[in-house]
Amino acid sequence: MSARLTPAPKLVWQNDHYAVLVDAPLGIVWNVRSSKPFASIEEVEAVLGAVCRCMDGLGRSQYALLLDIRAAPGRNDPAFEAALDRIRPLWLQGFRRVGVLVQSVVGAMQAQRYARRDSIRRLITSDEAALLRYLAQR
Repeated sequence: MSARLTPAPKLVWQNDHYAVLVDAPLGIVWNVRSSKPFASIEEVEAVLGAVCRCMDGLGRSQYALLLDIRAAPGRNDPAFEAALDRIRPLWLQGFRRVGVLVQSVVGAMQAQRYARRDSIRRLITSDEAALLRYLAQR
């Protein structure tokens, strides 16, 4: 990872698929995806439900959300896409700003497709420093 504007975010929740971290000085909640594939759609729903509950407890309106999906395994089968379509609005709503950190053009294209579907504005980029600057704006 590149240099951050503040000390490392504090880990507040983690499992094999996601870590949720809080950078209080910048007002940013990080959701960092691991490279471990989901075993089933039920696991996708359970894990993302737990992530959502964790973020609900943080008070979404005081934070921006940074989704770091650089390590995520590629997946776009119909069942996975349908599950994300159901979960994504619950996951992303209520934050000051939303940003998605991607590794590749393919990842950016998938994130852009999701943004068109749910109409939640977000910045999608592979430039971590630029994304942090965007998300830190109050």
